[in-house]
Amino acid sequence: MNSYAYYNGKFGKTDEITIPLSDRSIYFADAIYDAAIGVYDRILWEDEHIDRFMSNARRIGIHPTFDKKYLSALLREIAIKSMIESYFLYFQISRDLPMRTHSAAKSENNLLITVTPIEIKRTHNPLRMMTTEDKRHGYCDIKTTNLLPAVLASTKAEAIGCDEAIFVRKGIVTECAKSNISILKQGRVITHPKNNRILPGITREHLRAACSEYGIEFCEERFTLKELFSADEILITGTSKLCRTVGEINGIPVGGKDSKMADLLCDFIFNEYAALRAI
Repeated sequence: MNSYAYYNGKFGKTDEITIPLSDRSIYFADAIYDAAIGVYDRILWEDEHIDRFMSNARRIGIHPTFDKKYLSALLREIAIKSMIESYFLYFQISRDLPMRTHSAAKSENNLLITVTPIEIKRTHNPLRMMTTEDKRHGYCDIKTTNLLPAVLASTKAEAIGCDEAIFVRKGIVTECAKSNISILKQGRVITHPKNNRILPGITREHLRAACSEYGIEFCEERFTLKELFSADEILITGTSKLCRTVGEINGIPVGGKDSKMADLLCDFIFNEYAALRAI
């Protein structure tokens, strides 16, 4: 089975699930989502993903009709029903109104969940990246489905043979289209501070934990495009990438000056996923 889905109480293959036009994610991207990876009924960092999902929903005024315990059980049930061993799990809550109107007052909830196969492997091959102007809205810290700037940046990156796009706002590196970015410089890990310009990634927090484990300073500081290119190493963290290094940006070689520390940090995060598979 290629993929499996759930929508408001209905289970089935993704091509069997229908979404009504009253779902406001269609017209307005009026929805919150989160995503995780897992194996069988085990979801990596499950509590953290669900907590962020519930918190983000409340931040935009969506009040789920279910609690964390219910959602956790449902995610596991769908993962088992899918019969997919290693998967990417996506879950979304949107507002629902019978009429297309900008106001979301008195709306109901819709819950969508999909499970698709994914293969996670530790690789030492560095990523190829490109930079692009960060034109996103001021709600980057909320994981909404309003992802047009990321879609455009990712499409452009793929078209020129790159793996990811790096957003830059007035000379400051913020994050990537699908992940967070950090640099290693003189034994320190530096990453953009938490504010409304970046999504506070869960894998990013596990990079912080890896730094704590090895006594490496983890600094939430802004860094410039110039500092990005001169960094000893560049790390990309995200749900499906986990932790990867960067070897090229805009066709220019970067990093490669502290592979021992980079490997140590990447291995720490990949080992958390490996431990999940070993249970």
